[in-house]
Amino acid sequence: MIATEPERHERLGILKWISREFRLIPTHEYTFNILMGVVIGVIGGYGAVGFRIAIHAIELSAFGIVEPSYEFLLELPWYWRLAIPVIGGLIVGPIVTFFAPEAKGHGVPEVMAAVAVKGGIIRGRVAAAKVVASAVTIGTGGSAGSEGPIVQIGSTMASILGQLFKVSARKMKTFVGCGAAAGIAATFNAPIAGMLFALEIVLGNFAIANISPIIVASVTATAISRSVLGASPAFAVPEYHLTSPLELIHYVVLGFAAAVVAVSFTKVLDSTETFFENLKVPDWTKPAIGGLVIGTLGAFGLPHVYGVGYEFIEIALRGELGLGLLLILIAGKIFATSATLGSGGSGGILAPSLFIGAMTGGVVWYGAHMITPDLVAPNFGPYALVGMAAVVASATRAPLQAILILFELTGGYAIILPLMLSSIIATIFGGRLMKESIYTVKLAAKGIKFGQVGEINVLKGIQVSEIMREEFIAVQDNTRLRPLLDKISESAEHSTVFVVDRDNHLIGHVSFHELRQILFDVEALEPILVAGDIADLTPSFFRPDDTLDIVMRLFAQRTLDELPVVDPTDPRRIIGSIHRDDVAIAYSDEMIKRDLAGSLDSNIHVVNKLRKSPLLPGYSMAEIELPVQFAGKTLKSLDLRNTHRVDVLIIRRRSEEKSGVLESVVPDPNLELLHGDVLLISGPQEVIEKLTRG
Repeated sequence: MIATEPERHERLGILKWISREFRLIPTHEYTFNILMGVVIGVIGGYGAVGFRIAIHAIELSAFGIVEPSYEFLLELPWYWRLAIPVIGGLIVGPIVTFFAPEAKGHGVPEVMAAVAVKGGIIRGRVAAAKVVASAVTIGTGGSAGSEGPIVQIGSTMASILGQLFKVSARKMKTFVGCGAAAGIAATFNAPIAGMLFALEIVLGNFAIANISPIIVASVTATAISRSVLGASPAFAVPEYHLTSPLELIHYVVLGFAAAVVAVSFTKVLDSTETFFENLKVPDWTKPAIGGLVIGTLGAFGLPHVYGVGYEFIEIALRGELGLGLLLILIAGKIFATSATLGSGGSGGILAPSLFIGAMTGGVVWYGAHMITPDLVAPNFGPYALVGMAAVVASATRAPLQAILILFELTGGYAIILPLMLSSIIATIFGGRLMKESIYTVKLAAKGIKFGQVGEINVLKGIQVSEIMREEFIAVQDNTRLRPLLDKISESAEHSTVFVVDRDNHLIGHVSFHELRQILFDVEALEPILVAGDIADLTPSFFRPDDTLDIVMRLFAQRTLDELPVVDPTDPRRIIGSIHRDDVAIAYSDEMIKRDLAGSLDSNIHVVNKLRKSPLLPGYSMAEIELPVQFAGKTLKSLDLRNTHRVDVLIIRRRSEEKSGVLESVVPDPNLELLHGDVLLISGPQEVIEKLTRG
């Protein structure tokens, strides 16, 4: 049956409406965010389930049993307990060395760095590498948790979705937070704790715009995890009642003790990572060395430290361990986890922190019982539970998520008062003992500093290699004055001449500051002066991996506008130059990108109002994200000057070569506009505000 013309128009109108309302990047941003929260939650939930299955598969292959118990491990020949973690390290080493280095370690710092420095961009291969590397590490006895890998896997998949839909940097960060929340929620069966983990640790931002999709992702992942793995709490709650208000004094002591233990764990892990980074052996062999440490502990009577450690957490919550073993397990687990993750193995630190905290609580109970036996619980189970939260809170500097993880893990409310008291004290005292958390200490060493809301010094995220120029002017130290002056006068781009010796090694530089001292009598000095006589022989230089905050500080101290960049393997050989103006431009570009990422989203539309500057009364200039209805059209067809009375000054578009980077494009009448483009426009203020609102 052939449709009539009116029917054809009606159908066309319906199709246009469907396309407008249900396009892949919907006009209604809130709806899109919620839908993406559901999708990411599904991925995170099934990812957690799948990852647990992968660990069990490796355990079955390595030990012949799923979740091998302490008694089972003791029955194995000592050489098997020694060899299995080493074999696991030999498998993991090549994966994290040659395929995805981001997959080594505990994963969360890499996600935090991606959010802070790269706008949430994470390589897709990281998820695949993390699944295999972490499953093998944990399944062969490595001392690590499963939550860190699941956070990184969920965040990576969320980032891939964000890149697929070409969302803004701000939204990309929210999606990555959704992935992290889903991972924690599914792992611990704790949706509220998952949400707070994303906001408090990964994003460091409690802005309302972030919360809705993160809650949705967290709840969705929890629902899936519960449907497959069950809804019961991970640990049984020990019976508890406060014997006296004075017993809270013991929990205050536990808070201080937990802080000391958490900071010790952080420092040992950091020192171990540094040790293995400097160890002069092939990188792919380092996880096997860590496996050898674990295997040695297991072979000689301490297989308690193998794997995630939930078995001994449950025993501690029942109060069934002696004081001596508790002390040994605290030190053993810190050492084992540091060896596993510091050597390049893959896994999380939350589960080991829970393990260490449970043992710490037990030690404090024994001390309190010796001094005031009438003011403590019958066994150390409640102290172990509170110690778990306190150590996690102090190590991560995130007390809210630590309290809620333990609250949701156990499902018990009676112990909430000492839980909160110890956790807050541990967090505050831990911050006094050590500025950085277990997550940020690794990033701080790379120059990434997190503030109160996750902001960092933008120049610390840019390396010299990104803006270095390969062109520079260099002369031999015996070059005469007149040729030296000619070199400087002939170049409009270079204000400094680098002076090298006969082996082309940097020995100094000559700038206008040095030249003006002899310009008054060039004719008289020309026959006797050479470049080496005039040069500043204490040259400053940079390596390609230096960050621009260092460069800017040095430029602020020197009168130079150009400095040399040297070969990192030979600091005397010049390979390029860096200019003061280039640093300023890089700073400006980065600030614009961060303005784009940090702008407040409308609750209804996908358009961001990013920057507005008044020109004349009633007129202004602003940066706006391309309105949805303009996507796929050319500037010529839109004719914005006549239809909207605005001029497009510049277009900023995502680079195809540098993922996540916005590049400036000169407006061309025939250029097709793409979703995600940012337009710098000028025109009547009311028109710009209308376009900003969509």
